[in-house]
Amino acid sequence: MIDVHETSQPRRSRRPILWGAAGAALAAAIAAGLLIWKPWADEASFTAALGSASRSPANGAEAGGACTPNAAGKPVVVFDKTGKRKLAEGVASREGERLPASFGDMAGYCFWVDRVEGVPGGQGEYMVQVGEGPMSPMTEKDMRRTAEEQREKLKTFKWSDVKQPGLGE
Repeated sequence: MIDVHETSQPRRSRRPILWGAAGAALAAAIAAGLLIWKPWADEASFTAALGSASRSPANGAEAGGACTPNAAGKPVVVFDKTGKRKLAEGVASREGERLPASFGDMAGYCFWVDRVEGVPGGQGEYMVQVGEGPMSPMTEKDMRRTAEEQREKLKTFKWSDVKQPGLGE
């Protein structure tokens, strides 16, 4: 004879709780892995295009003609964003283009592009130094722009928008 108590309740299974906890732990591990891996960041090395413009002697060049950049032949070094670790190095361009009147405030300036090969991608921000000059911050996005994009950007440059230290701003 089997004695079954009518008041006994069925024992609840702990499996759903365990599966839920395992699923949450797996989701957290995947999220942490993606944040470390960063598949959306392009970490492949690239050739940086560093566009610059400076006043330089005309050397008889007409607007749109050739000119010699002030930093011609000097080393161009790309550092990490702290400026402590050298990542890549190139040489400043020896020839540029005298910008025409359509460039407004930049008309008559010598525009050139230095190319530095082997810059590791995915860092976001870098420091760039030409010759013995000061280090300047530059974003990866700007370094990946084409020479033509950088040149065209100078058309809208206004000296009046530049804040000069010591002038109360």
